[in-house]
Amino acid sequence: MDRRIETRVVQGTGAALTTLIQRDACEVWWIGITPKTLGSTAIVRIYDGFDTGGKLKWELHPGYARQHNFIPPIPCDQGLTVYCGGDTECYTIAYRPKKWRKE
Repeated sequence: MDRRIETRVVQGTGAALTTLIQRDACEVWWIGITPKTLGSTAIVRIYDGFDTGGKLKWELHPGYARQHNFIPPIPCDQGLTVYCGGDTECYTIAYRPKKWRKE
């Protein structure tokens, strides 16, 4: 089994932001979140699907920068979408698609 993990960094825009990270089935291994200012409450949600209408898999309201490792990883059967509120400076997410293309 291939164990390569992809990462993606998403910068906040000052407003709520929804990002489709992966269009196929995948597993979420970790996420690192940085709020704009210390003590501000960022909102981060991970959905299984193509938008926020998908199944909510994980939610956090961090007040400081933190990283979460998911053991076992969060399975997303449809796709991977991340919502972050306006108080999120950026986040980095690591995921592994369940199907890799042959090189």
